[in-house]
Amino acid sequence: MTHVRQFDHLKIPLESIKSATNNFAQESLIGRGGFGKVYMGVIDHSTGQHTKVAFKRLDRVFGQGDPEFWKEIMLLSLYRHENIVSLLGYCDDFGEKILVYEYASKKSLDSYINSEELTWVQRLQICIGAARGLSYLHAPSDTQLRVLHRDIKSSNILVDENWNAKIADFGLSKFAPVNKDFTYLISNAVGTFGYCDPLYVETGLLTKESDVYSFGVVLFEYKG
Repeated sequence: MTHVRQFDHLKIPLESIKSATNNFAQESLIGRGGFGKVYMGVIDHSTGQHTKVAFKRLDRVFGQGDPEFWKEIMLLSLYRHENIVSLLGYCDDFGEKILVYEYASKKSLDSYINSEELTWVQRLQICIGAARGLSYLHAPSDTQLRVLHRDIKSSNILVDENWNAKIADFGLSKFAPVNKDFTYLISNAVGTFGYCDPLYVETGLLTKESDVYSFGVVLFEYKG
């Protein structure tokens, strides 16, 4: 994969990640997903700054692998927005596949489905932020390819310390032309039951409206 060399500047040694997570200790574990386990740790920059980050460690038992890993690196290196999670680096040493992201201290939105912790102002702020992130993916200003996420759900919307939404988990995403009035792809339906667009599930017809439908389900969860 010679094209991967363009991302060499993002590589983080495995030993540095092991040190930051105390060798993937249980106390560093902050979540689990379709890609694998997620750990929290602190890495040191060359500037001398210490940054709290999230490490997503691939577990092939869940069915994802190299294509999803490299797709996320490529996509998050090209598509940057305040409402999309930032990729800080990756590790591809000794058979490990680890993605390193900015740390979202409030975790994911699904943590608040049955919680009264969120005010209506915070709910509105999160929903507007996620909508802005999705709008950017569907109509980016600096490329001719839109991103169809294919797995928009509350657990894939992270929340930072200021209650800003960050869309995450792009392993299942697809690219489509953005310079047409209507674009679609035919693909095998993937995603999470309950969030998937029924038309997409039944026909395999994937459009940006498929993501919009899934986002509508997220909004319904937080209607009150």
